[in-house]
This record gives sequence, C-alpha cells and structure tokens, in this order.
Amino acid sequence: MKHIIDGKRASSNDQLMKYLQTIIEDGSSLLDLGCGPKLYSDPFKDKCKKIVTIDAWESVNPDFVADLETVDLHSLLGSEKFDFVLMIDFIEHLDKDAGLSLIDSVKTLTNKKIILLTPLEEIWDDNHKNVNDPRLWCYGNTFDMHKSLWNRQDFADWEHLNLKGLNQYFVGVFSND
Repeated sequence: MKHIIDGKRASSNDQLMKYLQTIIEDGSSLLDLGCGPKLYSDPFKDKCKKIVTIDAWESVNPDFVADLETVDLHSLLGSEKFDFVLMIDFIEHLDKDAGLSLIDSVKTLTNKKIILLTPLEEIWDDNHKNVNDPRLWCYGNTFDMHKSLWNRQDFADWEHLNLKGLNQYFVGVFSND
C-alpha cells in the first residue's frame, strides 16, 4: 500500500498487514521497534490497549527516541512486557552483533510473538539512494542506512512466512506463547 507521510512517499506490504490483522488480538499490547512512520503499528490504535514506538529518528515522533544499537532496550522499558513486537524493516539498520543482542533482549520481553522483516542478500544494499531521495519519508535519516546483512539461517528457530511480494525478504515469527 502506498502512503504519503508529511508529503513524502512510503509504502507497506498489504499481505504483511493482513497477516498482522489476523494475529494481533483486541486488547493486546504492541511494541514497534524501528517504527519509522508507524505504517504497521498505527492501524492497530483502536485494537490494542497499548502501543509503544521506538525509533532513533525523532522526525517520526516515536514514543521513545533511542538508537537501539547503543541503548539497552530494558533501560527504556524496564520490566514491561508486550504481547506482540514488530521489528519490520529494521534489524538491518544495526550492526550484526548489536542486532543479534537486541533480538535476544526482545525475546525476553515478548509474551506472544515477534514479527520481523529484513531484506535478504539478493536485494541488500546500503540504502543510500532512499536516504538521499527527497521524495521519500526517510530523506536525510542517516539511521536508515543498512549496516548488516541477514540470511534465513540467522533465524533458524523462527517460523518463516511466505507472503506475496516479499520473497526477497526474510519475514518470520518467533513465538513465546
């Protein structure tokens, strides 16, 4: 789906959104890490009892401005747990060690499911074209540069989702329920 955010283009995947609508239950709590323009969490404002957003770029108005490559998630959230955690098009913006550490941390504060999407090697680049394109929502956001390359083996203990239009991405679910 195409979106306009402050006059700039952004897009979300309809199949991923439909999937999220089937699993995120009424009254759930939702944490959106690397939320960007909140394309995947804002649609749940009426369904979830609580939504918390975190992003390193203050221009997207997250609840917490924090670079999760350097800031400990538990220092922001304490012992709070969430039913669902979104890590959509985000983990590649951290270096690999920081990303792996963050995933381990997220597993400890998730009651039900983590949903993660990241580009695979076939389409990976450093994202400088998007960051330098004034027509796109991420224009000027240096936190949107890609720093790490991920592959399916990195998520061996995750359920892989096959969603239309996302075959060059890893889309997966880690369940704690």
